[in-house]
Amino acid sequence: MSVFFDRLRINKQWVRLLFPILTLVFSSTVSAKLIGVSMSNDDNFLNIIATNIEAAIDERGDDVYLDYAYWDFDTQLAQIKSFVKVGVDAIIVVAVSGDEKYNQQLIQAAGRTPIVFVNNEPFADLSKLPEDVVYVGADEAMSGTMEMEALAKLANYQGRVALLVGAADHPAAKMRTQDVKDVLAKYPGMELVVSQVGNWQRNQGYKIVTNWVAQKIDFNILVSNNDEMVIGGMMALQDAKLNVKSYFTGGIDATQDALKEMEKGNLDVTVLQDAVAQARGSVDVSYKLMARQHVESPYWIPFRLITPENYKQLLNN
Repeated sequence: MSVFFDRLRINKQWVRLLFPILTLVFSSTVSAKLIGVSMSNDDNFLNIIATNIEAAIDERGDDVYLDYAYWDFDTQLAQIKSFVKVGVDAIIVVAVSGDEKYNQQLIQAAGRTPIVFVNNEPFADLSKLPEDVVYVGADEAMSGTMEMEALAKLANYQGRVALLVGAADHPAAKMRTQDVKDVLAKYPGMELVVSQVGNWQRNQGYKIVTNWVAQKIDFNILVSNNDEMVIGGMMALQDAKLNVKSYFTGGIDATQDALKEMEKGNLDVTVLQDAVAQARGSVDVSYKLMARQHVESPYWIPFRLITPENYKQLLNN
């Protein structure tokens, strides 16, 4: 059974009202585990994680209480405290921020309740995580490197690069951006001409690239920290009556929307950040922690390069 608060901001009064109801609901299945899940936001990629966390817990016959923080620290902290007060058996978090001081507060709020971070690294140095806290995600040192190396090869190691960056304080955005810069530093014929933060959002990618075109910034490679922003960027090129296929384009996540753009011949490269595997991995780790089993952290889920040669393995799958 799942309790899924979709797109709902729960204030303190709501939380106080819901506690007795939740206690009554879950007391009817006292043998079932209850896992609280706090999502940072609800974009396409994160919704895949949320849906598969819920499904993996449902398959075990247990209960999940899931809520969104919408990039708000105070909301996420309040959710963790609420989960503990309800008496959840474990907590799964996609953190709003990669800031260590912030995430330390989440860990402290969880107390003795096992907590699993997924997708967004809670500490810059993951070895500093406490013994009963595990991070499940992908090694970001690989993603941007795979993406930019593939685009560089397609462009014959010549070109002017425009870069769409995720959230400014997000560890994955920082690493993917540095990956791109490190690859470009290897090739004298390539340079980064412009970059801007788009906060992972398609609409922001659209606005940013629209402005670049209006400013007549010359680039032939559009690379993005994720698929959503590059899709928005490609839409901007199309609306400016430019030929998207004349640009080399790349993203990360291998979302279904991105794969459809690849099928159209618009997107050249994406990197599979396996949202399903991350979601199910976070649930598996949660159950091991509930059973007081030791789990090595970080718990890595590998990236995979997706191109027109292999995208059909994932399309509509």
